[in-house]
Amino acid sequence: MISSLVLQLGAFTVFFAICTYVCIVADPDESPAARFFVGTIPSLIYSGVEHLFGKRIISKIEKFLDRSLQIAYLIVVLGSWSIVFAYGYPAIKKSRYISTNHQYAGYIVFIMCMSSWHYACQKSPGHITNRTLPLFDHYQYDNLLYTNRLCPTTKIRKLARSKYDRFSKKHVPRFDHFCGWLNQAIGEQNYRWFLLFLMVHVFMCFYGSWALGRVLYGEVLEKNLLNATFFNAVTGAEVKADYFIIFHYLFMKYFQICGVFILMSVMSVVLGVFLMFHLYITSRNMTTNEFFKWQSFRRLHRKE
Repeated sequence: MISSLVLQLGAFTVFFAICTYVCIVADPDESPAARFFVGTIPSLIYSGVEHLFGKRIISKIEKFLDRSLQIAYLIVVLGSWSIVFAYGYPAIKKSRYISTNHQYAGYIVFIMCMSSWHYACQKSPGHITNRTLPLFDHYQYDNLLYTNRLCPTTKIRKLARSKYDRFSKKHVPRFDHFCGWLNQAIGEQNYRWFLLFLMVHVFMCFYGSWALGRVLYGEVLEKNLLNATFFNAVTGAEVKADYFIIFHYLFMKYFQICGVFILMSVMSVVLGVFLMFHLYITSRNMTTNEFFKWQSFRRLHRKE
């Protein structure tokens, strides 16, 4: 039973990490896997549904799908916070190993989390038009990644570091990437707010993992589980405690808290790595779009 649980947790972690990389980190223009999952598969589904139901139903589905990741974000985040408020707070109140002041701190973190997400969703990246062209024309062409030419879609001059975003159907200055969780392109005028959103959520996940971890650790110490004897429900045999048995016991007794603890722990690592990547490219005065373009350029140069 324990080995089965470990395998399930391991499979969930690997699956979650792959989905995060393919759907969030990887650039569909550069990664065949990301292009297949976020481009090819949705296109096949789209064409099949359009053929089956017609364009009118498709337009309604498109409006929903445009915000599907935002809806998923709200379900996961608000669902996790609901569990924290309903199950985590009573456990914190009973525990002698974490201060009840963290209940008040949790409300502050929750407000920061939702406020940063809402503001990042609303903040525009900036849109290049004939009228706003002079406002964003402050980068030099390098004649490698960027050349002085017309955008084939908008038919206006393609500024250096800009890109036409196929999701928002706008030409975005200093384009970084499109964030489905915000349903917003990330560009020159909202990149700082994206970074704030990312930092707040990294802090939230680390803080939440620590707080819930203290509650669970307090349960281990309170009941002296490391020296406890457990009974196998199937055979009735006595089993000495080890880390896997204790984890299984906590997972069964505090299923909701353990579920959020695992989710926050995994996301703290994933989002932490993602934040470090953005801090790195920011320190190099690069965007995500330019980082992957330079990677492709170097690979092409090596082949030649």
